[in-house]
Amino acid sequence: MTNQILFVDDDRRALDGYRRLLRRVFEIETAASGIQGLATIQVLGPFAVVVSDMRMTGMNGAEFLARVRELAPETVRILLTGCKDLDLAIEAVNDGQIFRYLNKPCGKDELVSAVRLGLAKYQSNAEDGELIKEARLRRMEAARSGSCETIPLK
Repeated sequence: MTNQILFVDDDRRALDGYRRLLRRVFEIETAASGIQGLATIQVLGPFAVVVSDMRMTGMNGAEFLARVRELAPETVRILLTGCKDLDLAIEAVNDGQIFRYLNKPCGKDELVSAVRLGLAKYQSNAEDGELIKEARLRRMEAARSGSCETIPLK
């Protein structure tokens, strides 16, 4: 299970700031565009949490997070933006199924808290997935052996 966090923003100063602010707290990678973010996920992934800016050139945060959802559905997605456009926020929530929507400027405590909650959700989802796989395996084994006993799900 991973604890990697990916920050995506087309403002390199913002990425440098996140790195300085959080490098002692989390394992962080950064990408300067949505396209670069998708490539980073494919090469260095999986990532537990992806934090994206909304307004980026080429691909906005809603589009990027929707693509992340397709590419890595288990990754928890957070939108961090100074954009106050309600329609864009709704698009991001609906298309990217984001976990948290944070406004810029975002204080360190709020950002750390959101990422920690994202990590906890990722770990919980991973554990749930393992339990489901285990239960399916036991059911398949029972079916193969002809056993009629009921196998309880955890």
